Amino acid sequence: MPLWGTDQASASNKPKYLPEDENSDYTKGNAYATQSGWVMQAGTAASGNDNASATPEVLVAIGDLAGADATSGLRAPTITDMRFVIGTTATTDLTAGSSAQTITVEITWDEAVTIAGSPTIAVTNGNEGTGSGRGPYTLVATATGSTANRKRFTLASQTIVADDVLTLGTANIQLAGGTISDTVVGGTTLAASLDVSGLTDVTHTVLA
Repeated sequence: MPLWGTDQASASNKPKYLPEDENSDYTKGNAYATQSGWVMQAGTAASGNDNASATPEVLVAIGDLAGADATSGLRAPTITDMRFVIGTTATTDLTAGSSAQTITVEITWDEAVTIAGSPTIAVTNGNEGTGSGRGPYTLVATATGSTANRKRFTLASQTIVADDVLTLGTANIQLAGGTISDTVVGGTTLAASLDVSGLTDVTHTVLA
């Protein structure tokens, strides 16, 4: 089995030796394709400094990997992962401790993408806790916490209760009049994939 891939529209191309663990310095989520090959996001722990504007570290040198247009390289950016972002404050830790929770998720592509406007993604709530009528939540793209290939979507001041199960992945990203485009190609010439249906739904059970 090859240690990395170059197949267009595949969610499993990233170097396979990188760990999935978000706490790892070399977490797979921070790897993405450029015209130099598979690189590691600048400014992360793996880079040894916090300069997000530095040149990314090349992990696997493959010329023109990302592709300069819709017919070369990996072509359109593909979604490879998604997760809930668990904060450290009472209003961001996705517990029932606050009636004004901010729900944030992160969508990861295999290439850098540029967002314009306010695309959205939905998170559902099974209402397993006491009461009903909570969710679905429409989260809106935000620059806060986003990086070249990992974009965050957020919604503030929401009520969740203990035992509720939040689910990400039941619906694809919606542009809502905005755009999500291939950064390497530039402009809005090549749209990034909005499809999360090929990934396993991600759930979060709300604790008290």
